[in-house]
Amino acid sequence: MKHIALFILMFAGLISQLNAQPIQEARIQFAAGTSGTSLDGQIKGTEIVDYLIGAAAGQRLKIDFSTDNLSAYFNLLPDSDPTALHIGSVSGNSYDGTLLRSGDYRIRVYLMRNAARRGEVANYTIALSIDGDPAPSDLARSNEGTKDPDYADGLSGGPDWWQVTGVPEGDHLNVRAGPGTGNEVVGRLYNGDRITNLGCQMSGATKWCQIGRADRAAIGWASGRYLEEAPAPGANNATGIIPCAMTIDQPTGSCSFRVSRGTGGTASVWISLPNGGERYLDFREGELVGSDPGMAFGQNRQGDLNMINIGAGERYEIPDAVIYGG
Repeated sequence: MKHIALFILMFAGLISQLNAQPIQEARIQFAAGTSGTSLDGQIKGTEIVDYLIGAAAGQRLKIDFSTDNLSAYFNLLPDSDPTALHIGSVSGNSYDGTLLRSGDYRIRVYLMRNAARRGEVANYTIALSIDGDPAPSDLARSNEGTKDPDYADGLSGGPDWWQVTGVPEGDHLNVRAGPGTGNEVVGRLYNGDRITNLGCQMSGATKWCQIGRADRAAIGWASGRYLEEAPAPGANNATGIIPCAMTIDQPTGSCSFRVSRGTGGTASVWISLPNGGERYLDFREGELVGSDPGMAFGQNRQGDLNMINIGAGERYEIPDAVIYGG
């Protein structure tokens, strides 16, 4: 594959006052008339770089990652989902797969913990391509002239489970008594929440889906714009309560959380904040490697307890069991 022009808009991360590196982001755009590119980069120590690339369901994504440091890898994640499609340290430094959803995908480049702690440097090259036409449902949506995709495909059948996605940060998705915004609000959902699919229908130009609990008891209707297919919750997904505080001088209280776990201490944790928002924490091999963009973070261990500091004064106490399970 030929090397072609690459246009990347870099968002510089803040250097953490707690000696932790924020994740830097770079958006990848292919040159007009091409379907692939190759790019070179370098990371050092705890630096992490996320490359964002947009693609459509039904297209084939190929990634080849080469590096001069055997401890450097990449993971592939759907942008709104912490569950990795590919973990380089487990599955190797190549990916070739057909995408099941439309939107951004995140290619995360990092050094394994021991190499990161030694401050090692990794030079790398990423060659990637996107081939094939979008799935028919995506073509149909593009013809509707809507700016945003309608993820809940079809009015009958479909997946057993939906996952909420695309809700703006700090906001929530209303659950209504019927299909349409004129119906009473009977509940609310947040990004990552999973509900059962009880069927969809149109209300005007908007698709609405009836949703239910795990026992398929109906709880209301939600806009299909914010629903996408998801697997059933399993042992690697859990909820609970952890000690927390929002300022330095605030006594420790309680915050609810939900976690999605991978293997070997890989976990994404969402903590519900008193103001109604959420704080995101990303762990790899039990180590905190990222939080919400622009947030400084730090981690200290006390036995099997992880003392997490975020920003100017947020504090969280997260047991190893939350990260590893058990």
